[in-house]
Amino acid sequence: MRQTGLALFLGTLLFGGCDIVSDPVRPSSNGGGPVVEGIPRRVLLEDLTGHRCNNCPRAARVAHELVDIYGEELVVVGVHMINGFAAPLQPIGDDLFDTDFRTPAGSTYESTFQVMGLPLGMFNRTSYNNSRTISDGAWSEAMAVMAGQEADLDIQFTAFNFDAGSNTVQGQIRVPVVHDITGDHDLVIYLTEDHVIDWQIDAEATPSNVENYEHRHVLRAALNGTWGEPIITGSATVGDTLTATFSYALPSNVLVPNNCALIAYVAQRDTYEVKQVTERKFQP
Repeated sequence: MRQTGLALFLGTLLFGGCDIVSDPVRPSSNGGGPVVEGIPRRVLLEDLTGHRCNNCPRAARVAHELVDIYGEELVVVGVHMINGFAAPLQPIGDDLFDTDFRTPAGSTYESTFQVMGLPLGMFNRTSYNNSRTISDGAWSEAMAVMAGQEADLDIQFTAFNFDAGSNTVQGQIRVPVVHDITGDHDLVIYLTEDHVIDWQIDAEATPSNVENYEHRHVLRAALNGTWGEPIITGSATVGDTLTATFSYALPSNVLVPNNCALIAYVAQRDTYEVKQVTERKFQP
């Protein structure tokens, strides 16, 4: 059953009413995909991974090859899950795989999407070859199918500030509606941290236990809850602009705030499908 509680709520999220936007800003490029006449629908790749998964680094390398091709059209998040792959290795304190990369959100996604093994990925949480979770060998083909679509809405960070003194990030998100859209949709805000140096098993490395592996785009928290907060209830009309104001204290698992980013996405509530996503790094 889908959970609606805010297990990781660390701040407040205030939603404003609908305004009219006459001409949403069109991006100048949509990466490596076909040219899109309207707003390109960016793709969220949730790289389902674990630091004790020996084939997961291979998948991470595929993800970054795709980023090199598609640029800002592809947003990657490393979601660590499955106890046997992401939990600390006992005994704790021997400096060998001691880090717990799991998050409450990742554990819920593991159950909801019935993830039984790794590595796998989800592209906007849509199905490819009749599966929502996709093996890394098919990521290039799945991304090619997803690329070049026109979006029904856009997401923009119109204000952003990180206060190191209070360890708090705050700002505003703007969601212009480009085409009429129906159904209940939620806005989810991920906090990720890049360049995390820690242990990783890598089947393609010698030795395979890599002490100084660089973990990329690590999910640290779903700041406004695993499934986010409502942004569209029932429907929204082209020309509407939805806004959300946020303020969060960073969780204790963050090591270097300057390596962090917020990823905001809108997902349809009943299908989980991600309709649009964007990323805002703390240090652009």
